[in-house]
Amino acid sequence: MKFVDFLNEVKGTNVPLVDQYGEWLGYEILDYDLNKKVARTTIKIRKEHLSPSNSVHGGVVSGFLDFSLGCAVFTTLEKLELTSTVDLNVKYFKPLKEGDEVIAEAKVLHKGRTLCSVVAELYKKDDSSKVVAMATGTFNIYQYKIT
Repeated sequence: MKFVDFLNEVKGTNVPLVDQYGEWLGYEILDYDLNKKVARTTIKIRKEHLSPSNSVHGGVVSGFLDFSLGCAVFTTLEKLELTSTVDLNVKYFKPLKEGDEVIAEAKVLHKGRTLCSVVAELYKKDDSSKVVAMATGTFNIYQYKIT
């Protein structure tokens, strides 16, 4: 599922947003659980994602994990609430190569009135026993203004 479709499904409203960065990066939502406050997302590593070392560029991983954490936050929000990243911390454990398919599992740890703390683990689709990266993040919660 694409991000805008996810927003429409979870929020129950058609927000006039586009996600050109997400479309280019290629991430998608596999599934989510509003009760457990979790989201599972995926991306397939393409040639455009690689650094000169022929491994995935760290910015691709951090951008994908930022997206994944944000999806988990959206499972907690009320209608017309949105979120933005305040703090993102990524740890890289293993390199990724072109063709690797990865899955991120993100979970909300704590949600306050205006801030939400989230954690995610990233692993290859064919080996969920080895975490290749992880992220923690803090997200701002704010009201979407209809203009």
